[in-house]
Amino acid sequence: MSKTHPYPERQLPEDQIVPSMETIGPVVDQVVAIARQQLKRPISVHIETWEDQEFEVRVTHWSAPGVNTRYGYESIIQYHSDRETIRGVLIEEDTETDEREALLQMDFNPIRDPVAAKNRD
Repeated sequence: MSKTHPYPERQLPEDQIVPSMETIGPVVDQVVAIARQQLKRPISVHIETWEDQEFEVRVTHWSAPGVNTRYGYESIIQYHSDRETIRGVLIEEDTETDEREALLQMDFNPIRDPVAAKNRD
């Protein structure tokens, strides 16, 4: 008996295709390499793609609050294809109020968007 998938894959029109990992892989590698140099371990890597062929790579490290403080810190190295720059950000988070504040921001290498043709409205 053949089993059907509850969510059959939907064919997207040619002008609405997310970028392939083959195309964006070199950017992911560069962002992760910088994060390995700049961030403490452990790190998490998140990749988000959209049907307009934009994408974002975000590498994070979370430092939980200590015994005598309520502030935690999130260190981020990220790249978004529409900015074409690797950016580092240090965020302070008040774990009692959930307020977040960027304490430091710095730009690293610019990287040209590897997706050849973008579909813009």
